[in-house]
Amino acid sequence: MIDTEAMRCKILENALKGQISDTLIADENVANLINLLRMQKEECIKKGLISKDKKALPITEKETPFLIPAAWSWVRIGDIFYHNTGKALNSSNTEGNTYEYITTSNVYWDRFELNELKTMLFTESEIEKCTVKKDDLLVCEGGDIGRAAIWNFDEEIKIQNHIHRLRPYVEICVRFYYYVFLYYKKIGRINGKGIGLQGLSTNVLHELIVPLPPRGIQWKIAEKIDEIFEQLEIIDELQRNYVADIKALKNKLFDVAVQGKLSEQLLEDGTAEELYTKIQIEKTALMQEGKIKKEKALPEIIEEDMPFDIPKNWKWVRLGEISWFQGGYAFKSNLYVEDSDNQIIRLGNVKQNALLLDARPVFISDELASEVEDYRIRENDILITMTGTRRKKDYFYAKCVEQSDLQGKKLYLNQRVGCIRVVDGVYPQFLVIALRNTEIRKIIFERETGAVNQGNLGSEDIKKFVYIPLPPYAEQIRIVEQIREVISCGQIMHLK
Repeated sequence: MIDTEAMRCKILENALKGQISDTLIADENVANLINLLRMQKEECIKKGLISKDKKALPITEKETPFLIPAAWSWVRIGDIFYHNTGKALNSSNTEGNTYEYITTSNVYWDRFELNELKTMLFTESEIEKCTVKKDDLLVCEGGDIGRAAIWNFDEEIKIQNHIHRLRPYVEICVRFYYYVFLYYKKIGRINGKGIGLQGLSTNVLHELIVPLPPRGIQWKIAEKIDEIFEQLEIIDELQRNYVADIKALKNKLFDVAVQGKLSEQLLEDGTAEELYTKIQIEKTALMQEGKIKKEKALPEIIEEDMPFDIPKNWKWVRLGEISWFQGGYAFKSNLYVEDSDNQIIRLGNVKQNALLLDARPVFISDELASEVEDYRIRENDILITMTGTRRKKDYFYAKCVEQSDLQGKKLYLNQRVGCIRVVDGVYPQFLVIALRNTEIRKIIFERETGAVNQGNLGSEDIKKFVYIPLPPYAEQIRIVEQIREVISCGQIMHLK
């Protein structure tokens, strides 16, 4: 896959350093442009549109983030734009006329979401300061700090106080400066770590140092970036379609695999009924030895409950008949330690067939770990997420733990992360494939509970109402190997 985001960042870097405009001839001297900006700024001060600046310190080479052509100049945003924020919300305000306004939730990179606009009162004295006109550059002070878009509509709009309105003193290419904000955001110069600006108040914005090319070059650079970005967007769309197609193919592969259509049924494998009997003997022995809790026998699956047809030598079983379930422990955050070999596995660490130990890791002490040994994750455990967004169904991820996943750490189950442990005779990687089957997932989500937007799955429902097609053990292994071979030969990315 092509990393288009990295390409965009590199294009912006080259453009703002003047490296894609070496052959462009300037239509004016940048010193003349600076003088024109200064004169128009003085006019705005005289008209009372802005306050007079304190004496600005010269820009030193140490302050500049990168090199620019000699024909360009470094200036501050306040030298190019007069700017201000909008009106603060005030429930006690009862004066003025009602107008629609936008806030940071309406401003996205290079676009606006205007479906649900709110209103508030603006007095005559507030209207000029808070009105956005066509070609104004809007920059977020709050929310996603530095996020910017150009108001390209003929209709005017009002702004709330967490948005900066930037209007140039003279005609310049505002889109060039939109790209300046985009690049500064990408490299962490705005709201970044280390030297990045952590906030974007009016004073901080005013002093922000930016390159100033001659105006004709500004437009040509912006047009060139637009042209390249349009091509990158086409690539993005093609890659999104590719990923969607691959995902659909992968799901279809899992669907046919657990219907017995991907593998050959061999007489020497025996039958799933014979395997099921051995599994029940093994599970009963584990309960008698106290290794797992005693469970009541589950009712047989009737034909109407079977979601699809399977080969004659297979058998439909309930998940709880071929495995046992281990729930997570409710670890308290005040018991976390800075670092140790004992890591808690939370919802965010488990994705579809992936274990992400670096996703906001938290740890517990050796002392606490010794008290919760029952919740320690083992090789061949199948981790599942039991809570998530109901509408998107972005949970019930399943991951079979391999030795390489442990990375030398001891891992412990947190609450809402479940663990399925199989009985001998069930190949755990096959069970993961079965749990990703489309029809079986429908059955799983029919049992979900929870609030309007959040779905939850209970352990008892998972054990009782998740139906699994069980092939003979040798065929389970063949199915897994065949899927791996198809994925490997097809060089399908991100599907292992």
